[in-house]
Formats: sequence, C-alpha cells, structure tokens
Amino acid sequence: MFFKRAKQDKKKTSESPPEPPPAEEANGSAENVETIAPPELSPAAVDPESLGFTTTADLEPGTGPVGQDRALEALAFGAGIKGPGYNILVAGRAGTGSEAAARAKLKEVAAAKKRPADWVYLSYFDDDGGFRALELPPGSAKKIAEAMAQAIDRLADALPVAFAADDYELKRRAIEEEFRFSREDALEALRREAEAQNIALLRTPAGIAVAPILEGKVVKSDVFNSVPESLRREVQTKISALEAEIEQILAERPSAEKARRERLLALNEQIAGRQVRAALDEIKTKFADVPGMERYLKAAGRDLVRNAGLFLTLSGHDSVKVPVGTIGDARFARYRVHVLATTEADTGAPVVEEANPTYANLFGRIEFGPAGEERSAQVVRIKPGALHRANGGFLIIDARGLLAAPAVIDALARALQAQEIRFDPPTDPVGAHSGGIPDLEPIALHVKLVVLADSDAHRELAKSYPHFMRHFKAEAVFDTAVDRSSEIIAAYARRIAGIVAENDLKPVDAKGVALLIDEAGRKGGGNGRLSTEIGHIADLCREADHWAKSAGRTTTSAADVERALEERKGRAGAHGDRQ
Repeated sequence: MFFKRAKQDKKKTSESPPEPPPAEEANGSAENVETIAPPELSPAAVDPESLGFTTTADLEPGTGPVGQDRALEALAFGAGIKGPGYNILVAGRAGTGSEAAARAKLKEVAAAKKRPADWVYLSYFDDDGGFRALELPPGSAKKIAEAMAQAIDRLADALPVAFAADDYELKRRAIEEEFRFSREDALEALRREAEAQNIALLRTPAGIAVAPILEGKVVKSDVFNSVPESLRREVQTKISALEAEIEQILAERPSAEKARRERLLALNEQIAGRQVRAALDEIKTKFADVPGMERYLKAAGRDLVRNAGLFLTLSGHDSVKVPVGTIGDARFARYRVHVLATTEADTGAPVVEEANPTYANLFGRIEFGPAGEERSAQVVRIKPGALHRANGGFLIIDARGLLAAPAVIDALARALQAQEIRFDPPTDPVGAHSGGIPDLEPIALHVKLVVLADSDAHRELAKSYPHFMRHFKAEAVFDTAVDRSSEIIAAYARRIAGIVAENDLKPVDAKGVALLIDEAGRKGGGNGRLSTEIGHIADLCREADHWAKSAGRTTTSAADVERALEERKGRAGAHGDRQ
C-alpha cells in the first residue's frame, strides 16, 4: 500500500507490523522530554498500526493533490491536445492543490515542446507610421534588435564625419559655383551687349534695371526726356529688347535652382548611402537566411539615406557638428526593432502567468515620445503583453482578475476566435494625439489559455460569458473531497511525507499522521470522505513541527498534532469551528 524508503541493515518482516520506536527516539532524549503530560489524544479514525510505518521518514514523499486522478487526466489532455478551442479551465477550491498541479503539468508539457518562433515589430517607413509584424527563428529577435541599434550608433558617428570631409565640401562648392557662374555669365554677356548700344545694366534692390548712357554717363529720366524724340525712340527700342532678354534669363532661374537642389541632393545621398550601406551590410550578411530581413533592411536603408540630416546639426553655411543622438532618441525610434516575443535556449515553450490581466498587460502597450516642432509624437517603444510572451506555450490567468475586467474577456474571446493578437485598446495610449494610434499588423496567436477558477467564478463565467467559455473544451475540476479507501489513506500519508520534505520539517510519527488524516475526514464532512485541501494539512504540519521543536523533540508526535489542532481552535475564538 505504501512506497517505503529503502533502509540498510533492517530486515523486512511481513509477519508482523513494525514495532513503535522507543520513547527516546520518538520524543528526543530523556532529559529533553517535557515532564508535563501531553493533552489526552482524541480517538483517531485511522488506526496508526494499520499504516505500516513508524514515521514519515520511512515513506517515499508524495507530490501533487490527493485523489484527483480525473482532474489530472483532464489537465494532461488539455495541455497535450492540438487544435483551436482546447483551452483549459482549472476549477478547484484554494488549498486543494489545483493551481500547483496545473503549473507543474504545464511546465512538464512545455519543457517537451518545440521552442516557438520570435516576433518583432518593424516600421513600415511610411507616412502612416504603421508597423509590420515579422516572425523570426527562435532566439534571433534580440540579436537583430541589438545589431540594428549598433548600426544606428555607428551612423551617428560616421555621417557627421563624412559630411565634414574636404571631399564633400569641394563637391558641394563646385555645384554651387557652377550654377552661380552660369547665371552671372549670361548677365555679363548681356551687360557688354548693352554697353555697346550705350545702355547700362544696373543692380538695384528691386532687381536689374536698364538706363541710357549719354556722353559716357548714365543719365536720369528728366535729362533723357530733353534729347530729340528720334533719339529717344531709338534708345527705347533698344531698352525694350534688353529688358526682354533680362526677363528670359531671370525666368530660367527657378528651373536652375531646382536643378541645383537636385544635384546637391544626389551628392548628399551618395555620401550618406556609402555610410548606410557599410552599417547595414553586416546585418544583412549575418541574418541573410532570416525571411523578410533583406526587404526590411532595404527599406530602412532608403529611409536612413533620406533622413541623414537627423544625424547632423548644421550651423551657418559650412560647419557640420557632432551627432545629435542614437536609437535611444525619439528622432531615431523609427529604426528600433521592437521585440515582442522571444525565448531562451533549451527552455521549450513558455509558461507565463499574468496576475493582473488588464488590457495593456495582456495585449501590450505603445509608448510615445514628445512631439517636436516639425514632427508629431513618435512611437518610441512597443511593449509586449502576456499573450506575446506566452505565444507558442501556455498563459495562466486567474478568473477573478478576468471577471473584474469584462472588456478584457471580450477582447480575449475575439483573439481566441481569430487566433491573432490585434492591438485595439479601449482607450488611446498616453501621449497619442487624436486618431494617432499607429497600425500594428496582427500577430498569429498560438497560445493555450489556462484559467484558474473556484466554483463561484466558474459559474459566473459560464453564466455571463458563454462566448468566452466555448473556447474552453478542456475542464479539469478538482474535487473538494474524495471517498475514503485504503489507497487514498496511503496516498495521503505519502503526501504528508512530501509536505515534511518540502518544508524541511521533522518526521511525523504514525499516530500524528493518523490524526492529520482524521482531520481531513472532519474537513470532508465526516461522511466517509476525506477533504482534498492539502493546504490546511500543510499548515497543521508546520504548526505541529513548531510545538515539537518547543518541546525539544526530534520527531513530531500525535501530541504535537493535537496541540496544533487545539491552538488553531483557540485562535478561531468565537467562530468555534476549526478551519
């Protein structure tokens, strides 16, 4: 019936039960035994002689709940089966070991499962500010995020140096001079042509003007009006022709200015592109086999070249100063790789427990940086929720926390139905301007949801949220009491031995174990059933151990268990019933 520990130098006897230990062994040395007689022992429903051991040190320690085979089978079924809808509801009163059993089974199953994929969010690099979800090989997300951050750091150093180099400055000045001389050459040719006709080209604040020349001097209008009319007409004709040529030269100025800007932009992109390619090529080589990375790096490279000015602070016309920041700056947050899900090596699938199931804690949150003079608030960080961290494994949630947030239950039901994690918060995140929540591409959801509930929470979920509960095809219901049998009594004794081992307590003798099982019978209603509230028995074991230590005993006796029961009854006070 019991699994006993193997002992050396001790012969097994099946003819008779083992003799009780000497008083000195059970109660410590003679000089340490209390002279006051222990309280009178209440009759135990379990015969200590029938247990077949002297103390719990003789037994193989048991773990887990007692007599919950059906619940454990249902738990194993739900944890192991594949397919949508087989989420698990674990129903059991506190103290029955249902929650501990669920955690243990989930960790066991998760350890044997394949390590799930990593997930990240990457910028689309468009005006809408959306983000693309990218599935990555297990363990690669953090490496890619770190590599991208290092690339931005390198550009923050390299770009200012490149734009301050003599080579860049010479090329820029050559373009500027080319367009300036082209315009000036045309005006100089027109000036010489005009002088040959005794007409002067004058630069004024309002632009270029023309005036007649008489006897080598520019004359004013009142003097010019005194000359013969025939001469005036001849000069006026020449002036009109020259003004038409001036207008044509000036009319070409906008197109020339556009060409100048285009040439300078091409030069800037050439200089920036060389540095950007050098910074990103290492990432491209290192993660060449990762699907989607080449596409992302091309888009990021184009955007970095277009926005190279973010890395510079221009002062005056010629100087280029030091970098203004790195990826930690909100101006560079668009290049951040946001890690949503990742796992460590050799860990199998994740088992995540969320004690406070708010929307943000389950579905994640977006953090915004301050808006600048020329830009709106930027997304600086996308934080994962428990659904992201548990993706590919198990997520444990307490039913009471869910019942306190009906909107979260509805959001979870939609996620389980669609099998995707979609960011659609009930309120705008802090820092987001009106309608400014960026579009986050949904992430495929492959999680097994495990809800821990007592009987009241179980009924409330079934009654008020049937659309949610239909996704829970596996229910592990832990009984509060089990029918008494020799097998159950043996399991209870081993479980008490397990409690002793887990808490580093003194061994409990057979009479003490019998009293503890008798207490389980009282908690079970006294109708031939034993309570499965192992937590209550564990508390009694710890308290009895305390009284045994106070009495100087090396073994916890029935007297110590009885003392623990009486003390607990006394603490209950006016309530009058041991709990």
